[in-house]
Amino acid sequence: MKNKFVILALVVILVAAGGGAVYWFSHDNHGLRFPGIVEIQEVRLGSKVGGRVEAVLVKEGDVLEKDTYHRQPLVVFEAPELRNQKQQALARLQAAEADWDRAKNGPRWEEINAAFAGFTSAQAKYDRVLNGWRIEEQQQAKSDLDTSEADYEQALREWNRVAGLYRLQNASRLEYDTALGARDRALGRMNSSRARFKMVVQEGSRQEDKDEARADRDRAYANYLQLQNGTRKEDKDLAKAKVDELRANLVAIEISLAETTVSVPANLGKAVVEVVAVRPGDLVAPNQPIVRVLRVEDLWVKIFVPETQYGLVTLKKEVNVTIDSHPGKVFKGIVVQRSNISEFTPRNVQSVDERRHQVFGVKILVKDPSGVLNAGMAAEVTIPLD
Repeated sequence: MKNKFVILALVVILVAAGGGAVYWFSHDNHGLRFPGIVEIQEVRLGSKVGGRVEAVLVKEGDVLEKDTYHRQPLVVFEAPELRNQKQQALARLQAAEADWDRAKNGPRWEEINAAFAGFTSAQAKYDRVLNGWRIEEQQQAKSDLDTSEADYEQALREWNRVAGLYRLQNASRLEYDTALGARDRALGRMNSSRARFKMVVQEGSRQEDKDEARADRDRAYANYLQLQNGTRKEDKDLAKAKVDELRANLVAIEISLAETTVSVPANLGKAVVEVVAVRPGDLVAPNQPIVRVLRVEDLWVKIFVPETQYGLVTLKKEVNVTIDSHPGKVFKGIVVQRSNISEFTPRNVQSVDERRHQVFGVKILVKDPSGVLNAGMAAEVTIPLD
């Protein structure tokens, strides 16, 4: 019987001690007190293109200041192919820009003058073919015909005379053949003169020559108008679109080249290199994190508040934070997030006493200008009761 009283007394003492500890842990004269863990925002950096690591320029523990982000690379990849592609893209872009400038500026005045001269020459040729032979050429053809006919008449008379004498055996065979040859030659010249006279005076230029001259004239005039009117709008748009396409391609290559250097974004704030997972010579796949940094300015403490005290913790409320490694040092914090979902909820929440086991996560942003806090540290948060 006495042992039962002893056991009961011990249970009462333990319950009282536990309740007192809980009360002291969550209450004091200055407010609520909750345990928590220091957490820090982790950023995993990598490259969207990947490749072979050429150089690693940082090591674990290095502090990266804001003003050095644009000058201090972290990891550099080899990129000979991309640099070659960039040179090719630049060459194609320069050629396309030259074509675009030529399309915008249109033909030079020398080209327009040359086209006009070509049209003038074709027009003159067409007029000449259309008008036929000149009057002097017609007169010359008539004169040649008259002369050839006269020569033929003379040669014919001489042949008749010699032929008569040859029949009477008063002329030799040589004289007869000479007169006959002269007659035939005169006949040929007369026929040639008649044909030329018909072509020059009666017929004029052939229809085929007229059609060809007309086509040459029209083609020269169309070429002159084309140069005078300048480049078509469609050709300008096509040249401009080609330039835009090549510029965009060049920008894409430059973006890929920029991805061969892994660095911390400038808007991340002060950071500390936590892990460097590669070394020179490593082959890294695209979109693979290779450097992990901690954002110093994004530091918070995570606590869990029972449902029975959840209403006392409001957003924007200022709190005090302490850590074991720096006793007596108080860090200022502010409540920036309250979870809307409870955790560690029992199967059946029936009594008021059991509701304290249902907790909600609260995130408290902490200012640590001296860099004392580290991720994983145990902290204690005091929330004043206003």
